Amino acid sequence: MREEKEGGDLVIGGARKIGGRCIIPIIRALVVRREGGAAVSLVPIALLFTEGEHECLTLLPGAPGGTAEILSTLRDDIEREKEKCAG
Repeated sequence: MREEKEGGDLVIGGARKIGGRCIIPIIRALVVRREGGAAVSLVPIALLFTEGEHECLTLLPGAPGGTAEILSTLRDDIEREKEKCAG
């Protein structure tokens, strides 16, 4: 996980192959810890569609500004998920 400026971390979800496309969810994860317990909030903010070498990022309502730029820091995780779809 990497820190996202507006609260929470952005994480790459598990890729799913549908037809010839790979769909990778981008999720904001926020963990709140208190008195020996924790609560986790997972909110999808974007979907990355890939087909061959082509990529298309679709932002969902509530996605923070600069999401596309933030994803450049998650490129290794994205490539790992793309490889899972190819296999």
